[in-house]
Amino acid sequence: MIVMNNLIWSIDQVASQHPTTIAYDELGRLNTYQDLKNYSDALAAWLDQNSALDLHQPVLFYGDHQFTMVAGFIGTLKSGHPYIPVETGTASTRLASIIETGQPGLVVAIDDFPASEVNYHGPVLTSDQLTEIMHHQVNYQLDHVVDGDQLFYILFTSGTTGSPKGVEISHDNINSFAKWMLSDDFKIPQGQTFLGQPPYSFDLSGMFWLPALLSGGTIKALPSEVVKNFGQLFTVLPSLDLNVYVSTPSLADMLMLSPDFSETKMPGLTHFLFCGEELTVNTAKRLKERFPHAHIFNTYGPTEAAVAITSVEITQEMVDTLKRLPVGKVKANTTTSIWDGDQEITTPKTEGELVITGDSVARGYLNNPTKTQQNFFKLNGIQSYRTGDAAMIDEDGMHYIVGRMDFQIKLHGFRIELDEVRSSIETSPLVKQAVAVPKYDANHRATHLIAYIIPNESVDDEAEFTKTLRNDLKDRVMEYMMPTQFVYVDDFPKSANGKIAIKQMIAEANQ
Repeated sequence: MIVMNNLIWSIDQVASQHPTTIAYDELGRLNTYQDLKNYSDALAAWLDQNSALDLHQPVLFYGDHQFTMVAGFIGTLKSGHPYIPVETGTASTRLASIIETGQPGLVVAIDDFPASEVNYHGPVLTSDQLTEIMHHQVNYQLDHVVDGDQLFYILFTSGTTGSPKGVEISHDNINSFAKWMLSDDFKIPQGQTFLGQPPYSFDLSGMFWLPALLSGGTIKALPSEVVKNFGQLFTVLPSLDLNVYVSTPSLADMLMLSPDFSETKMPGLTHFLFCGEELTVNTAKRLKERFPHAHIFNTYGPTEAAVAITSVEITQEMVDTLKRLPVGKVKANTTTSIWDGDQEITTPKTEGELVITGDSVARGYLNNPTKTQQNFFKLNGIQSYRTGDAAMIDEDGMHYIVGRMDFQIKLHGFRIELDEVRSSIETSPLVKQAVAVPKYDANHRATHLIAYIIPNESVDDEAEFTKTLRNDLKDRVMEYMMPTQFVYVDDFPKSANGKIAIKQMIAEANQ
């Protein structure tokens, strides 16, 4: 379907056209599009009549992957309010910071909400109360739905250092993304089943729930407890009858531990949409071996630019010839540029900081003018965002992310990208995943590199394995980039959004 000018109107239209179609399937708990419309209408009516919300004041949702999360988002938007999604189990210090910054007028506690732990004294709507509200039949008119430059959601960044920042995404920001997802760039048929695994507090979730509901599809929701239980996850996954995978490369790496994650066992899985972290050559190669006929899309975008702004379909030639995969070309109504400080770089393939300009870019950080001024600005009168990502763009407009500007170090006179070291190490068949971190001296000068390695096989003799790995890396890693220490681990620490917590690893290595 073609997205209308308003996303909520569009979802309601789909619900009217396909009332009996399953919109949401959480491990057999089924809800139709008619349920979606009825539940969201009822909540919107209750918010209009019974809550003491100020005009456009946000509503905080605390839960996991329940249907009432999505129905609640839509109902809140229908009543003219943005939503703040928070994942169950969020650390109380982080949750307290989100509440202090977000100033929600209401908390919808789909799971038990620790109000006393975070010193929250505002109104709380419990799950039972929400269920009772949503089962009322109402005739609701969409006459003050969130629209235009009004806030659609406020999503808090992972906050691995300092307080999390609340990114203000408007309806127009996310509408631009949704239209792109349903365009010919991805060629996703209507009525598909989408993997609903990323938490709603992670903006990657917008890559499954919006395209699914705007195209008459079905969300196959995976609760967090299932994802954390490998045995249950590997049993459940083949039974979901998935068409579209939406998640991080890390989850795909984990799923490939199961032989059932393959085209033979899951023939309907035809599209892979990756975002949130780098898709490595190694992961893409193994995935193509498992799903030789599937379309694998690599995308890129910060939370501050409404989920993603570039995409490319990964080809076999890319996997066979490149050391790092591109993240694609920019979507319509968005432009990118490369900068060295305050100077724009116009020479193709020259590395610098990536700046995003256009209708995907957020207005800023909620109640944080200092950080907003640091990262957002007007370029030729258009809202723009300094990503902090080191990147380059070739002559054809293909984008390559090199690393983070703040993950560049100077070692023995050489400027080194930690991500470049990592990607070089991961070209070794002995390595499943790697992270390179600097070791600093008392003057905060980098003295050497430490490589944390998840090996592709069990390591019985670390000294012997390191000798073999070093020998294999001699032709893969430049001598001045070669780590002097190798540490073997089973996994890496993750941030609140499921990304590898690089800054935490650097801090721990230098304690």
